[in-house]
Amino acid sequence: MAGMFGFWSRHKANLTAARAGRDELLRQRDIAIGERNELLRQRDIAIGERNELMRQRDIALGERNEFLDQRNKALNEREAFLRQRDVALGEANEFRRQRDLLRMQNEQLKRGEAETNEREDRR
Repeated sequence: MAGMFGFWSRHKANLTAARAGRDELLRQRDIAIGERNELLRQRDIAIGERNELMRQRDIALGERNEFLDQRNKALNEREAFLRQRDVALGEANEFRRQRDLLRMQNEQLKRGEAETNEREDRR
């Protein structure tokens, strides 16, 4: 019986050591799980921040596109105005040319009339 007692006490000591080792492994596993969860939480925060930045970028791109549309509209209006101005300038130049022709014809008529009057006066 004395030998049995030693066996059981050694067996109990071995079980106690095994339980202590198991408890230590469980504690380390819990620490590792906690660290992993913290890293996952930080990753989720970083993903949330990235998503917010992407949302802000999308808003900025939308605003930029709106400004580009407004600029393009203004450029198209400017081009239409310049075409109208060119047409008006062409018409104004044509009127000036016609005016100059009429002045020259008027001068010629005045000269012709003056010459006719001179000839009549001589007679």
